[in-house]
Amino acid sequence: MASRAEPAAPVRIAARTDHDLPSLPSLGGAIRLAVQDFYYHSWRLLPANVIWSVAALVIVAVGILTPLAIALVPLLALPTAGVFRVTTRIARGETVSLWDAVDAWRTGVGATLAVGVGLVAAAVVLGSNVVTGLTSDSPFGWGLATLAAWGLLAAWLYAWTAWPILVDPARAGQPAAERARLAGLLLLARPVRIGMLGLVLAVFLLISAAAVVALATVSVALAALVASRFVLPAADRLEARLGQQGREREAHVRS
Repeated sequence: MASRAEPAAPVRIAARTDHDLPSLPSLGGAIRLAVQDFYYHSWRLLPANVIWSVAALVIVAVGILTPLAIALVPLLALPTAGVFRVTTRIARGETVSLWDAVDAWRTGVGATLAVGVGLVAAAVVLGSNVVTGLTSDSPFGWGLATLAAWGLLAAWLYAWTAWPILVDPARAGQPAAERARLAGLLLLARPVRIGMLGLVLAVFLLISAAAVVALATVSVALAALVASRFVLPAADRLEARLGQQGREREAHVRS
C-alpha cells in the first residue's frame, strides 16, 4: 500500500479570525482530496473500516438471535469514532497510525457512547413516529410523520457533522459538550452545504451496501474522509467567527 509523510503540527483554532483561514473546499474538492488520502493511507484506513464492519456484523447477528440489537447499536459508535480518528488526523496533516482507530475504544469512551446513544434514540423515536404517522388516517398523523422525517434528516446530517468535530485532534482540549454544540451550530449555519454532503454520502453508502465487500472494506472510511475534509474547514471558520464576535463583545463591554 502507498504511504507518504505528513506534517506533524496540528491546526490551532484559538485566537484566529476567519480571514486567516483557507477558503472552504467545494464538495467535489473534498471528494478529490478524500480519494487521494485513501490512496496514500489505505493500509491504515482498510483495517479501520474492517473493524467497523465486524462490529456491525456482530450486532446484526446478535439481533437475529436475540432482541438485544437495539441495545447494542450504540456500541457501533466506538468503531465509528475509530474511523473518524484516523480520517481527521489525515485531514489535519498529522502523523497517522492504525492504533488511532483502536485508541477510540479507550479514549473519550463516555462521550463517544453518549453520542451513539443519542443518535440511536433519536432514530428509534423518530422512525417510530414516521411509521405511526404514515399508517394513521388523520392529518395529524401525517403531519407527525412529516415532522419526524425532517427530524431523521437532521439527525443524519448532524451525525456527519458531529463525528469529525468530536474527534478532531485540533480540538482535543475542548469539552465534548462544546464540540457537540459547535456541530449543531455549524448545521444551523450551513444547512445547504451540510445537506449536500449528507445526500451524496447517503447515495454513496446505499450503492455500496449493494456491494457488500465495498461497504465492509472501503466505503465507510472513504465517506468519513469526505466528511472530515468537508466539515473541519467549515467548523474552523465558524469557530473563528464566533470567537471574534465574543472578543468584540468583551471589548465593547470593557469600553
